[in-house]
Amino acid sequence: MKHLIQFSLMLIAYLLVFSSPLLAQNPDRTKTIPIASDSAYNKIIQVLQDGGYFIVQLDRTSGFIQTSTYLENKNLLSNKEGEKLIFNFLISPLQAKRSKIVLNIFSIERRKGGSFDAPNYYDEDKGIVRDNKAYQQIWDKILPLFQ
Repeated sequence: MKHLIQFSLMLIAYLLVFSSPLLAQNPDRTKTIPIASDSAYNKIIQVLQDGGYFIVQLDRTSGFIQTSTYLENKNLLSNKEGEKLIFNFLISPLQAKRSKIVLNIFSIERRKGGSFDAPNYYDEDKGIVRDNKAYQQIWDKILPLFQ
């Protein structure tokens, strides 16, 4: 009986440790808006341009917009120089003059290595951002345009 309890506890611990990535926050990356996709496309470009985002790529026929911004790191004790965020929007038409917007945010950290006298810099691809706060900040800028 003692071995069964120990085995059960070990199994539970194992599941908790290795399933934690599955429990990670899954941000709300898709929104449906009550505006035609052409209008939504133009409005999103305008708000990003007005907000100082660097427009990397546009493809009106597919509804694709790619922008980026750079966030400088103010922490002097970190080897992280800053972070580049890349925003990919895909705007798809729906019926009844509605649109679906899918947003994916990617992060690339600019890091500093080497010695103090001869530093070297490199980019570390951190992949897709899973923090809902980052997505919500963008939605807060864009969604009021469609209400």
